[in-house]
Amino acid sequence: MQQSGQTGREIYPQYDALWHLITLGVLDGDHAPVGWCVEPKDKPTRVAIIDTSVAAAHPNLQGAINTELSMDFFSARLGSFAFAPDGLATIGCLPLNLDTEIADGLPHTAKLLAELRDRLSQTSKAHANGVAPCTSPAFSSHGTSVAGLVGARPCITQQHLPTGETTPLALPYTGVDPMCEIVQISTNFDPEPEGLILAFLYADIIGADVVLFPRNIADPHRTIPEIGDIKPGEEPLSNLVRQIAPNPKQAEVWGELAELIVNISQVRPVVCAAGNANEDDGIYPANLASEHNGIISVGAVNAKGYKSSYSATGNITVMAPSNDAEAFDVAEVRLDQQSAAYDPVGVPANNANHKFSSYDVISTDVPGPAGYSGGPFAEAAIGGSMREYGSYFNRFGGTSCASALVAGFLSLGYSTGKITGRSGVEAKSWLLTHCHHHDRDEDACNVLCWSGKPVFPDGDGQTMPAPS
Repeated sequence: MQQSGQTGREIYPQYDALWHLITLGVLDGDHAPVGWCVEPKDKPTRVAIIDTSVAAAHPNLQGAINTELSMDFFSARLGSFAFAPDGLATIGCLPLNLDTEIADGLPHTAKLLAELRDRLSQTSKAHANGVAPCTSPAFSSHGTSVAGLVGARPCITQQHLPTGETTPLALPYTGVDPMCEIVQISTNFDPEPEGLILAFLYADIIGADVVLFPRNIADPHRTIPEIGDIKPGEEPLSNLVRQIAPNPKQAEVWGELAELIVNISQVRPVVCAAGNANEDDGIYPANLASEHNGIISVGAVNAKGYKSSYSATGNITVMAPSNDAEAFDVAEVRLDQQSAAYDPVGVPANNANHKFSSYDVISTDVPGPAGYSGGPFAEAAIGGSMREYGSYFNRFGGTSCASALVAGFLSLGYSTGKITGRSGVEAKSWLLTHCHHHDRDEDACNVLCWSGKPVFPDGDGQTMPAPS
């Protein structure tokens, strides 16, 4: 038994970098597809990701990102085409559905749609008012990680050797659907409702098959869910605070954003992260999910098959693999006993340390020092050849990670012809037929699996029972 002051030995198990795809049942233990094959399509499944910008030049994302349609609403109110060359005078003819009726009955949204239609006319300039899009690597780590989980594809690139020579280098990393195309729709980090309305309108205009929103929206109408868990005294903080109501016009716009997201979900699935603060019903807009719409609220399970400590529990449509995190609060004590900082003194005997998993999910990263992993060189590549590959990948997690895997799972369903209905509700119904009810230590949830027999690689190796 450990004595006071003794800590963990930092002995962590090694794991397969694609374990999450094996748990999802998309790949087998040899990384071969399970019940599907890669067949190029004339029109690939289109996934719109509303997030930060993306490192489109990452070797595993080249060919996955639609650089013609990707749009940045960070730099300009009505958007700039993120990867259009500076010399491109006009947009030209793009495959856009400008006759969409998605804004019918929403007056503010309809006005924005009219402006966006004009902005997307063939004679418009690619970069609004000459302002370059905000695609700096410093802003692109989250979007790059999410995009890689959805649709990265294995590749062979070139590595720059210290001798100055180059040599072929295989990067056998893949997202859930390596056949899809991704349209990255970037916004600022704390957008007003107007910017988000434009982003969701654009996702509809480009005819996305799947819309992924791996973030939250700070709607002033909705109290922050987790403040109900904070008790300065006997009462929860949510009973002691009062939010300042927005002005009537702003309130209407916020309301229309919620209606727009629901409307879009009737046409195509909208996948949302449920949040990382153990919220009761998930963050907004994931908490809009219901059996009557195509919004899919996604929670996280770790590599042991337990709900990740941070994941929401209520109003979750599906759970998907992700990382885990330590917890020490009134709800649960879940600590990493291998951590050098672990000290058993003060840890209650009735803890959940056995649930903790050290496995992360590996994803693509912004190459060089700006990414999550960082890098030793200011320029990660020379003449297109990689100087190192450590900064090209990172350890990712949260419900952002889980929601990206669900979006890729849906995309694979479309790409392989498994999903025949096109509406969001039909796609959601198909998704639920590929879930297994998992009840482990009272963590009851629906966990996604393609092959019907999910395997959790960390710890005791238990598998989930097949549905009865």
